[in-house]
Amino acid sequence: MTDATTPEDLITPDLEFKMRNIRHGALAPKVAGDRWQAVQAVAAEMERLTDLYYQRAEAAEDARLEAVALNARAADTGKTIPAGTAVKVMDARLAVDGTLSAFRANLPRLEAARKAYDALFDDRAFIAEYRDAVVPEFLKRRAAAVKAFKELDAQIPVLAEAYYLLGDFTLNRLLSDTVGEIEFNGSPLTDGSVFADYQGAWTAPKLSKALSDIRGYVLSEDPIKGGTLLAEDLGTIADALPELAEQRYEEWQDALASERMEMRNAGPYGGFSH
Repeated sequence: MTDATTPEDLITPDLEFKMRNIRHGALAPKVAGDRWQAVQAVAAEMERLTDLYYQRAEAAEDARLEAVALNARAADTGKTIPAGTAVKVMDARLAVDGTLSAFRANLPRLEAARKAYDALFDDRAFIAEYRDAVVPEFLKRRAAAVKAFKELDAQIPVLAEAYYLLGDFTLNRLLSDTVGEIEFNGSPLTDGSVFADYQGAWTAPKLSKALSDIRGYVLSEDPIKGGTLLAEDLGTIADALPELAEQRYEEWQDALASERMEMRNAGPYGGFSH
């Protein structure tokens, strides 16, 4: 072939990202979907041309090999090569080159379509419209998440207590004889909790800690972290930001002080000195 370049050679990681990276969701204004579809239309055409390129490249190689065989036979026998052999090879090569040329022509089209799509996210009117659609969805989902977590948070401690009692009554009381007949690590079992594994089941301290961590996020009363202030009108948010900035500064200073205290108390081997 006259050009050894393939379609894959022309697709840089940046172009691949632009073809695949979608920035909007289901709540976005219709224009976002329309412009994304324009990007995908170019990408689909490039994929079609890539497939066609390899089909034609294979056909061109077959034509070349056939011509080589015919020339070899002609050299052995002295017979004339069939008319049109060279033209067939040249046409096959040109078909490959033409397909690659068509693929190249789509590269600037892809860039233009992607640029138009990305431009939406610098358009304040588009962002405002998008935000207006996100606000009620966020508030609805937040309310559902808070409700579901509160229900879960209330059930886990009760469940953990019941699990402990159930394990103790079952394994250490009612089935103590059966448990005692079982050999474990060379000795008869004396405690059925080896089966219940209170450190890794409903009674696990890690589960309680995880709930505590999640509680801090899901039930956060911070207006920004909790998301409630972000759902207000822009004027309300703007008025609240200066005071929140002071609060964040105090939090930052507290975190630095805590970090310095930890570093001061740390021993040479990572423990704490007293």
